[in-house]
Amino acid sequence: MSMASPSPVLLLQLPSDQSFLQPPGTVSELTAFVAAIVVTPFDGPLIPEGGSRQVEALLNMMESVATDGAAVRCFYRQALHPASLRALMGALPARVHNLSLSLICRLGDRADEKPAVPAKSGNSGIVQIQWQATRRLPDIGFFKAVSRAGIWNHLILGGPAATESNRNAIARQPNIINSWEDTTTGGGNTMADDGYGRLTALPGRPLWQIASDPIHRFMLIDRFGKNWLMRSRADRDHDRIISLGERMDYYFCAPDQLPDGYLDEICAMVAAGGTVAATHVRSNLQKAYLIGYVLENGVIVGNSSLKHPRPQYIESVRRQSGLDLTGFVERGYTSVRPEYRGLGIGTRLLEGLTARAGQRKIFSVIAEDNEATKIIARRNRTRQVASYYSEKAGKPVGIWMPEWMIDNNE
Repeated sequence: MSMASPSPVLLLQLPSDQSFLQPPGTVSELTAFVAAIVVTPFDGPLIPEGGSRQVEALLNMMESVATDGAAVRCFYRQALHPASLRALMGALPARVHNLSLSLICRLGDRADEKPAVPAKSGNSGIVQIQWQATRRLPDIGFFKAVSRAGIWNHLILGGPAATESNRNAIARQPNIINSWEDTTTGGGNTMADDGYGRLTALPGRPLWQIASDPIHRFMLIDRFGKNWLMRSRADRDHDRIISLGERMDYYFCAPDQLPDGYLDEICAMVAAGGTVAATHVRSNLQKAYLIGYVLENGVIVGNSSLKHPRPQYIESVRRQSGLDLTGFVERGYTSVRPEYRGLGIGTRLLEGLTARAGQRKIFSVIAEDNEATKIIARRNRTRQVASYYSEKAGKPVGIWMPEWMIDNNE
């Protein structure tokens, strides 16, 4: 692959439509894939930088190369201002078809400079956006909206934005900010703490770190899909590519039946999640009614449990809400490694624990201001039955139960 021309627009293709139809299963096959990418600089009028003229010229260029109905992969190397990206996103669905597009956008220093994102996946043809951040980062909700639109988020940190706290926050959201680099460290992307560093390491490295060239990344996403690249890891030592989530096994057992070392790993995973105080995690899990965990490639990737609530807690809830939790078990300490989120692991653990609860009623506690978890709880057919003020959390919380158990309780 060569790029002799300074053209800001690169047209990309593979040797034929029949080449590389299946995702690479080895690092050697990955190497062959990226080596086969054909890069052709766009031979046409120069595209001006900035403003509406840039957007119009880019649209005209894309229409000129997409006239025969064949799929066109366009890699645009000039950075767009947020307003220009907004205008381009608005115009693309109506004007250009059969297009896969990779863009660069400079993130503004002000919140009102955030570009709009498509409402539906794939309606713009945009496959990847490389976000250049040198001052401030938008909140995670912005990147989540981009990700939901089916677009790969690659974040380039530079200047004051390249802080340790930003790197760590990004590393904890691999399903939202899918890849990233820090220009102040020579483009490296390994100097970050996702909170799970003390756990058993997953095999290999994220595939996007191996195929780090943005053109290679773009072509892999376009050919094999965003989810495939997001879940793939490269194990160079064994020349294999591992797709996370394909061979997960679920286990449910009493605490004293856990294999050696598993309780330590589960406690560390709960602590890494950062949503509960780690003070009593081990003692509560040792006395739990049931523990569920998920294994893949010999690594625990998710867990949850049914705990026996302490008598003091039962009395506090009864006094504040009127609900008697005597004989109930509490679902808690649910933790899923960041790379495995979005695969329905929490739901399957809940189903498995519930099916093994026997005659015991199950409840869970969700903070009243935790709208995201409440949405998931409703999706899993659970409903709030009471609320009280938690002195430990310092805010109101709700008690939720599976809908069918509420009916039985009545």
